[in-house]
Amino acid sequence: MTSKTNSPLPVDVEAGQRYSWCSCGFSQTMPLCDHAHRQFSEKKSVKFIAEKTETIHLCGCAETSTPPYCDNSNQCQKG
Repeated sequence: MTSKTNSPLPVDVEAGQRYSWCSCGFSQTMPLCDHAHRQFSEKKSVKFIAEKTETIHLCGCAETSTPPYCDNSNQCQKG
């Protein structure tokens, strides 16, 4: 289980697959959504489709203004 953190989090994605990034910070599977927002927040997940199969790094603090990617708004430490 991964929780909200001030570091970008690695995620293995497959080209053409749809993913949901957690924007509320309550997901137990950060940085991906587990629908915790339905109970704890009014924020919605951010859907995206992977362009290629690779490991990407998504924002772990959920404070970014460029979701789902880190914009260093919370002084994230690059991993």
